[in-house]
Amino acid sequence: MPLDVQGTFVSQKINKIRWIPEDYVETKHFFTGSWDDEENSIKVWSFEFINEEEDVEYPRQLSEYKVDGDVTDIKFLDKKSIAVSVSSGDVRILEISAYDRQTPLKEVHTWKSLHNFSSEKCSCTALDTLEGDVASIGEDGNVNILNSRRGDITRSIKGADSCSLHAVCFIKLNEVITGNIRGHMKIWDTRSANDKPAAAFLLAGDDLAATCITRHPTQPHIILAGSESGSVAVWDLRMNQFPTSLLNAHAAGVTEMHFHPENPNKLLTSSVSGEIWDWNMDMLTKKGLEEYVPLEDKTTLNVTSLMPALHKAINSLHCDRGRILCGADNEAIYLIKNLKY
Repeated sequence: MPLDVQGTFVSQKINKIRWIPEDYVETKHFFTGSWDDEENSIKVWSFEFINEEEDVEYPRQLSEYKVDGDVTDIKFLDKKSIAVSVSSGDVRILEISAYDRQTPLKEVHTWKSLHNFSSEKCSCTALDTLEGDVASIGEDGNVNILNSRRGDITRSIKGADSCSLHAVCFIKLNEVITGNIRGHMKIWDTRSANDKPAAAFLLAGDDLAATCITRHPTQPHIILAGSESGSVAVWDLRMNQFPTSLLNAHAAGVTEMHFHPENPNKLLTSSVSGEIWDWNMDMLTKKGLEEYVPLEDKTTLNVTSLMPALHKAINSLHCDRGRILCGADNEAIYLIKNLKY
């Protein structure tokens, strides 16, 4: 079946979008987080058929949770709770009812102004979650490890970076990797008593911000980072220091990267240039230490564009089976159906 792309105008610039997972059925519900509005919010939506004769689903808003600032990230802690970062420096844990998606989101924990310059607020730029722990980073250059069950801060690395941090990812339970606005990547051992990184390396030769980081779902030593130039860097942490491959990708910054939940060789990326791509990473990740794709030879990677490029940034994407959601700065939500995986 050919790909089916359907866009719906929602009157808000969407910064983050996430399917709400269901166990045995294809999910119809999802979250959005907005930015650049007078009043931003996290909304819960459902795809519904309005006209029985038409095979077109439209999103219907079920509930809204208002936040003070832009929503900068949304990550799941489990099937019914999410961690949300906000440009006011807050981190919130919110819970959705497992039975009634129209029930307003419940606030479980809030860390107010977690990121700040003493009396001044600054943005919490990104976060990641693993087994109930939350790693948050911000413009203050600090890294915080939060316990979502107890609602406390288990570790805070002050001045982890001298400039704004933009991307964070758990490598394993006690290790996180961060990327800053100048492309410096650092690995932190959260059990360590000192505030020094366990390893540090560069994203690329130029001062390019690391915009997003993800780890390979089945090979956690392989880390991918997207940059503001649109390139994707691939590391094998067993050999550190330099990216094993630097893939020239989008025409502008990479906004988000996700591996398909059921096919670890399929990578999906979105970009400021309004593109959403499907990568076949099979060749890249199967190779041994000595036989990675050299930096010049990219013909072995198949890349497919999933929809015509928009004139505005696609900020976020999320995949569930054969359906992809994306949220963009043109105030629309796009549903792509019939993805082969």
